[in-house]
Amino acid sequence: MDKTQKRWSFIVNVLYLLIFVTAFVLFMKYAFWMVFPFIFALCIAALLQKPLKLLTKHKKSPKGLISALLSLLVFGAIIGVVALGGAKIVSGVMDFVTYFTDRCTSFADVFDVIKNAYLSLDIANQLPSVVNDYVTNGIDTIRDYFLSGQIVTTITDNISKIISPLSSVITTVPSFLASLLISVVATCFMTATFDDIKDFVLRQFSDMEKAKRAKQILVSSVGKMIKAYSIIICITTFELFIGLSLLKLIGFTDTSHILLISFLIALIDIVPVLGTGTVLVPWSIISFISGRIGMGIGLLVIYAVVTVIRQFMEPKLVAGQVGISPVVTIMAMYIGIKVFGAIGIFILPFIVIIVKLLNDEGIIHIFNSSPKHENSIQK
Repeated sequence: MDKTQKRWSFIVNVLYLLIFVTAFVLFMKYAFWMVFPFIFALCIAALLQKPLKLLTKHKKSPKGLISALLSLLVFGAIIGVVALGGAKIVSGVMDFVTYFTDRCTSFADVFDVIKNAYLSLDIANQLPSVVNDYVTNGIDTIRDYFLSGQIVTTITDNISKIISPLSSVITTVPSFLASLLISVVATCFMTATFDDIKDFVLRQFSDMEKAKRAKQILVSSVGKMIKAYSIIICITTFELFIGLSLLKLIGFTDTSHILLISFLIALIDIVPVLGTGTVLVPWSIISFISGRIGMGIGLLVIYAVVTVIRQFMEPKLVAGQVGISPVVTIMAMYIGIKVFGAIGIFILPFIVIIVKLLNDEGIIHIFNSSPKHENSIQK
């Protein structure tokens, strides 16, 4: 192949990639929520295949009837968990906002201590009064920011922006109920005919063997990752709950929503480049500044224990880690938010993981895999 042909081949590949990316962006922005009930139904149907086969293996009951009963049972459980869990979370969040507002008010007193400490320094006496006024006014502005409750308003505004797509769906009750009904009906049919749907999708690929291999890789790898990180979230939540409960028992803290805080920190811990230190370390520093030395030390101890256990536990649970660079993850999260909104922070990194899995296994060829991974495939 000469240079001209290589250039044309490169241009064609780039055009194909641009068309695919454009179609994907348009789909996610304008069509995703329209087809989401069917995507959700297909996922539930896939999860129900093993229990369905187990129940119909030695039974003469109609497959359609059992599929419908399983689907209704699963949706009933989902609705119950969402309703009870949602009410608990809303109550916990309201309590946490009240608790956080009180802490901000008490924390504001620290800035008076900082201002007095600054003015007592020798360097403050040597600086012009204009500079000292600028520094003290800045400290007073931050203190007033905490006292006025503006920080709480800022946090709640950002939270409302994040959950606005979900709230807009839920507040449109007729549309939400219609989507739920469609999901239930679609799940009943898809559960019973899942094998036919799977065969139809596979027939659309020219290379059946490659399509089946891609399906096996995705189901196996992504399923194991979801299971592993779900276990990690549960264990981290339990560790944080025990640690914070001990601090409350000793008398270092008086918060009444420890379980909610533990769960939220555990969710943050799953996000690459963040971790529990994103919350525990600043919380510890604020505790030290506020004079609550025991609370600060306790939070650092909890952070150290959680980190050590996580480093020991994660390699064992997540055996075949994808190995996405933290920089790539941050880029995917940022671009996902900008293009798709709040849901993009989860969808785009997940898509990047899938693309890398398929590329590393040779199903697609977008970039060259690392030599280490190529050697492991050959073995």
